Amino acid sequence: MPTGKIIRAILLVLVEGCQWRAISQPDAHWNSVYQHYRRWCQDGTWKKVLDLVIPKTSGKTVFIDSTQVKVHRSGLNAADGREAQAIGKTKGGWNTKIHAVVDGGGVPQVLKLSAGNEADISHATDLLETTEATIGVADKGYDADGLRRWLGNRGIRPCIPPKRNRVHPISFGRATYRKRHLVENFFEKIKTFRRVATRYDKLAETFFGWVVLAVIVKFGV
Repeated sequence: MPTGKIIRAILLVLVEGCQWRAISQPDAHWNSVYQHYRRWCQDGTWKKVLDLVIPKTSGKTVFIDSTQVKVHRSGLNAADGREAQAIGKTKGGWNTKIHAVVDGGGVPQVLKLSAGNEADISHATDLLETTEATIGVADKGYDADGLRRWLGNRGIRPCIPPKRNRVHPISFGRATYRKRHLVENFFEKIKTFRRVATRYDKLAETFFGWVVLAVIVKFGV
């Protein structure tokens, strides 16, 4: 089967959110297309393409946040358990979180999945470990003395509004913070793809493949 036809079929599933069986054609059986997609998730092909096509970081300010993705019931019965596949139960049901760090151009630099019931701040250090930014912008959910110290030790100035229960509120750059919409806009863009907006995949690696593929389509040079 020609590679171009396989990729077109995969992109159809990404955009429409349809079942794999819906793409079957006489010369493109759905299971064959799926096996190619799954293999490219496993061997890191999508990530390699992402690294090739994503523009370099713009500026020295990064923005970090997460978004919740509802898990469809078809994605809940993973063989080795939901927790191992980045699925957790919240008040709104079963969810997965997509975490992202974007640069000053709104282009993602780091991506990660977690269970929907895990706190955003618990993944902040992993996401920001490799950044070369000098300013890190985040919402109140990331306001903690430990994270602020961790950022300071790496030469990153936190731009994080303080929580209301702080005895001594901490100042932050309001003009810089207003640009945090860049990370929110990023999530809005990739969620135009139905396979990202709703999780149908049992395995974290195959759902993450859709996230990476959506980024390639939206932001690739």
